[in-house]
Amino acid sequence: MKKNIILSMVFGMVAMASFTSCNDFLQVSATNQKEMDKSFTTYDELRLATAYLYMKPWFGFHSTRLFAMGDARGNNIYGDNNNETGYAPYCLFTDKPNTPGLADAWNSLYIVVTQADYIINDYAPQGRMHFEERLADSCEGEARFMRAAAYYYLASYWHDVPVMENPVEHTNAFNLAPTRFEDVIRYGIRDLEYAAEYLPLSDADGRVTRYSALGLLARYYVTLAAYARGGHCTQSTLDYYEASDAHDLAEILYGLAKTAAGEVITGQGRYGLMEDYEEIFRVQNNNCKEVLFALQPLQGVDSYGMGNSNGSGLCSYSELLNGLSAYNSSYISYDCLRMLVNSGGRSRLRANVLCPGEYYDYIGTHTAEGGWSAGYKGGQKAAGLETNKKVAFKKQVVGSAEDTNNIAISGNSGFCTPMLRLSEVYLLYVEACMGTKDELTDRNALQYYDDVRKRAYKLEIENDPDFRYYDTNFLTRNDLMKEYRMEFFMEGLWWPTLVRRSFYDMKWVTEFINNELVIMTEGAEGELVRSDEWDSNRWYAYYYTVNKTTEQAAFSSDSPRQSDASKLAVRATHAPLAEGDYVHSKTSDDNVWAFSYPEVESTRDPLLNTAPVAYNFNK
Repeated sequence: MKKNIILSMVFGMVAMASFTSCNDFLQVSATNQKEMDKSFTTYDELRLATAYLYMKPWFGFHSTRLFAMGDARGNNIYGDNNNETGYAPYCLFTDKPNTPGLADAWNSLYIVVTQADYIINDYAPQGRMHFEERLADSCEGEARFMRAAAYYYLASYWHDVPVMENPVEHTNAFNLAPTRFEDVIRYGIRDLEYAAEYLPLSDADGRVTRYSALGLLARYYVTLAAYARGGHCTQSTLDYYEASDAHDLAEILYGLAKTAAGEVITGQGRYGLMEDYEEIFRVQNNNCKEVLFALQPLQGVDSYGMGNSNGSGLCSYSELLNGLSAYNSSYISYDCLRMLVNSGGRSRLRANVLCPGEYYDYIGTHTAEGGWSAGYKGGQKAAGLETNKKVAFKKQVVGSAEDTNNIAISGNSGFCTPMLRLSEVYLLYVEACMGTKDELTDRNALQYYDDVRKRAYKLEIENDPDFRYYDTNFLTRNDLMKEYRMEFFMEGLWWPTLVRRSFYDMKWVTEFINNELVIMTEGAEGELVRSDEWDSNRWYAYYYTVNKTTEQAAFSSDSPRQSDASKLAVRATHAPLAEGDYVHSKTSDDNVWAFSYPEVESTRDPLLNTAPVAYNFNK
């Protein structure tokens, strides 16, 4: 009976895909509920079930917490208020087990897991009895990819989390202890190895492929490598990879990451870097050649959970959307903006934020000036300079109906949010080549780092005769971290990247969180000088405006800090657990690796707060 309920939900939701969608593969229809033994007798029916995995299951995570947990937590966002439902609790490390949205994220990710489980356990086996086994294997690979994608976020945010393989067993009985982190990661790796074997080399736009699986596999491998580098893996993981010690295990895993990422970069012709960074984030370029995995909202649909609400939730200007809803009151943080201005490249700066002084001819096209001038009231120079001089988000904000060929509607931008891009695979390859060292000189690897940065500086290279881009011959770990932060701003990846480094360098990460990080670099005369790019200035109120005379944009000389005239002291720590204590995060600031479990989940599943268990990989 429970399977039939799930079937009804899958077919009911997929039926909505008869609306215009990002991709042809979502332009489907479905009939009413079917009995299990009469369902999934054709490849097309099974593809309907996997199509659902690209849509609504992710909504509670994607629309509410992807940026709060992935960006605000890592000081990429400044919130102008202390509203508990917004970004402030994550910026300030004041989130609690009952903070609004935390349970939504948890539930959403587990909906992805359980829906994938049904396909893996029931629907794909049913399909194998009726059509070619390789086609059913491919659909199972798609489900395994989605399950691994969800577990990556669960493990990155909560560390030890339950592995749920048979959701029917737990529909009414919540009795799952958390699985230890390293086994959750190994579980995801196993899913992705299957996906990489059985997914096709190419598919309809928006569908994941073998190369999508390999790209996500590289992310998984570097995560487990970092965990091993910190000496946290158990003997069972060392034995599985036939490693002699923690260092050897880390090197093996970095090698696997290099191989996986390398095949994505050089072994195919379908994917490639977009020439213009800005163009990735236009709705007209949904599922562009750089995107290996994206969420797929239904265009033109206002049904809850079926669209992309981030175009409204991240837009600060109702005028920009020409009457569509816009309700954001948060901005890029001071130090993240400073890093982008100083080191990010103009193309990447323009795509990430509406930086004062920049003009966009493809958004605000309904206005009198036919475009949007950032830093001016209503985006119009004739209206004069803004009074609020903090810098608003541009990424994820695609504009009005007029700007998007009538794709955007109120509450649904129609933008297919990238969750895995080729540029990340480039940087994962560089990270894998760096391995357990903290610097890299191999030009064969550094060319991919330069490819990402040259793209960011495209406008300077093309338009400034005095600008020169010099290839990188020496790269540090800090340089690579900066590139991750700038390239994937407001894509939900920065906090997981910080957590990855914390596995072997907790001191650096906690100092960054607590505004204590001081980086000394060698100056022109060989002396050590302080670099302020990593001095995070958390919650630093700032001005950034256009000079009325020169029309050049710059930080104001009187950028004020908080009223107490000091940087916000967060005092986040990573405290070891007391003997016999398995509650890995009692408050928001006692464990960098883990958010608190949502209160509603730990209440109905008391085993969540018991010792994490090993997963049995031999069953």
